[in-house]
Amino acid sequence: MRRAFLLLTAAPAALVAGAYALTPLRERLTPREFAGDECFVRAAAGEVHYTDHGPRDAPAVLLIHGFGAWTFTWRNQARALLAAGYRVVAVDQPGYGASDRPAAPLYSTWQQAAAHIAVLDALGIRRAHVVGHSFGGRVALQLAIAWPQRVAALVGICPEAFATDRPAIARIAALPLIGYALAFWSLTPALAPVGLRALSANGAPWLTPEVAAGYTAPLAVKGTTAAQVWQARSPKDGPLPVPRNLAAVRQPALLVWGARDRVFPASDGQRLLGILPDARLHIVPEAGHLPHEDAADDVSAAILAFLREQGG
Repeated sequence: MRRAFLLLTAAPAALVAGAYALTPLRERLTPREFAGDECFVRAAAGEVHYTDHGPRDAPAVLLIHGFGAWTFTWRNQARALLAAGYRVVAVDQPGYGASDRPAAPLYSTWQQAAAHIAVLDALGIRRAHVVGHSFGGRVALQLAIAWPQRVAALVGICPEAFATDRPAIARIAALPLIGYALAFWSLTPALAPVGLRALSANGAPWLTPEVAAGYTAPLAVKGTTAAQVWQARSPKDGPLPVPRNLAAVRQPALLVWGARDRVFPASDGQRLLGILPDARLHIVPEAGHLPHEDAADDVSAAILAFLREQGG
């Protein structure tokens, strides 16, 4: 019995110790080393990295990635938008990509939205079309609620709109020691393709080794694991919680949803149609929670058609 008890207690201790010991081997780069450029803006959550391409006098489109992703996720849509003549700005949300990973509770929807406003201000963009996926869709909604004058039109791709708190697993991730180990082992690069396929609805034929490497590349940035812990410890929203203020989103909105989304079901899109004053819903039949990957051309075409209707 004693031997069994020792084994049961030793295994979790080894996982925790291993996470802390192995972190320096995986997280080797500073955000600036990872970015390889000087496209950074100072915000409350630290330095925020962005990309900015296309004509400076063209209508601007701001792309906001979801949980666990970074600007890489927009490669197909950015290409289509640039070909259509738009100025395309994509931001790595604090905690992801090449942006800073503050070890502080600075990851609320409000604070993430404020980071994007800091980027727009630095680039001199007074008004932009905003496209957000999943949690990035929630940030896009927050922008439309809190800074309505900055948002010309809104595209939400499977947006997180109704959650009032972080998921249950966040309560474990927020714990000392155990939470860090959970975050570290969950972020094992080899697991990323498994997670991406689970979010897809068509077997993810787009998930080549090169794409998988693209998604996992920022795991090499220092502070990545700790950022996940602090995100779990951060408030979900700020002074204008998204779920309680959805009716304030007056901008024209396009909702793009995978019919087989198992994270936020397409019924959420129908529910949003009844709340947002000026919204339409585009369902992508053979797509899951990543319709911009599962059906990249379809989603890009829907975004472009919608933006053209807005006169820009």
